[in-house]
Amino acid sequence: MDNKTSKDVVAKPKIHAKTEARLKAQQERAAIRRSDWAKFILAAVLVVAGVYGFYALAAQLPVYVRALFPVVGVVAAILIVFRWSSAGRGLSAYVKDSTAELRKVVWPDRAETARMTLFVLAFVSVLALFIWGADSLISWLFFDVLMKRG
Repeated sequence: MDNKTSKDVVAKPKIHAKTEARLKAQQERAAIRRSDWAKFILAAVLVVAGVYGFYALAAQLPVYVRALFPVVGVVAAILIVFRWSSAGRGLSAYVKDSTAELRKVVWPDRAETARMTLFVLAFVSVLALFIWGADSLISWLFFDVLMKRG
């Protein structure tokens, strides 16, 4: 018979389903980040290759044909970044959602804008007068009354 005590048996730690799911999600996010970095590097290489092609083929091709190299490189890089990477898709979705929210804004009419502008100007003027008065009072108390100058 095999008599094992509790010290002899090494218990495997049980991983809960939530922890397992969290670890799997972290691994997936790390894989997406790595693939995004590869896409960003590819986009940068395309831009650099386009610029290099523009200058390297200066003797063989006219300038209007050579200008296509950097343009194609930049367009390809934009497509890679904003269509194929998750960060670019997220940014595109954010911009799309922001423009949709901007369309929902109710802008004030001309009369309301003028009324609010006059209100702000009046409030700033009153506040400026108050600050000037308080500064003058403090200056008079400090310099004239307490220090007995002037």
